[in-house]
Amino acid sequence: MRITGGEHCGRTVLAPKSGAVRPTQDRVRESLFNILAPETGGAEFLDLFAGSGAVGLEALSRGAARATFVESNRRHLETLKSNIANILGAGSPRAETIAADAYRWLERYSGPGFDIGFADPPYALGEERGYSRVLATLAERGVIREGGLFVAEMTAAQRAEETPGWELLRDRSYGKTRVCIWRREQSAGGRES
Repeated sequence: MRITGGEHCGRTVLAPKSGAVRPTQDRVRESLFNILAPETGGAEFLDLFAGSGAVGLEALSRGAARATFVESNRRHLETLKSNIANILGAGSPRAETIAADAYRWLERYSGPGFDIGFADPPYALGEERGYSRVLATLAERGVIREGGLFVAEMTAAQRAEETPGWELLRDRSYGKTRVCIWRREQSAGGRES
């Protein structure tokens, strides 16, 4: 895999050797970040089920200020940290890795909201849990700020779910992969600071 655009375009991203990771294809990442381009510059980016970190690293290459990577598998985390060091340099303040189950981490989150969140769980897990519950948690816990975006990668057979408080902006299939983008709606009181 390679970074498809921005400052680190062409740099190689290694995938964990376990075979359990299904990295987002280069063409899907490129299409996604062409859509997200107006929102990425200066963004706080969240990469859930990060695996190799390819999506978060793509966001950083394309101008995101910082990326937080959440991954539970230790071997995947080692590859992720190696990719961050190889592309950004060891100890880069622009990247934070968190060793945690993404669902549990979301349910306990209490920090500032992210501008863009991305999730690409194992397809069976994504189908089992669905996204309406995840979207509700993202809003309840303030994980994604009001006006922020959440992107989910899933099987083409899985349906995009309508969820109160979120507007489905995009629902696009790329072969066997579907990518949906939601925007968190503003509350009646206006924009969060």
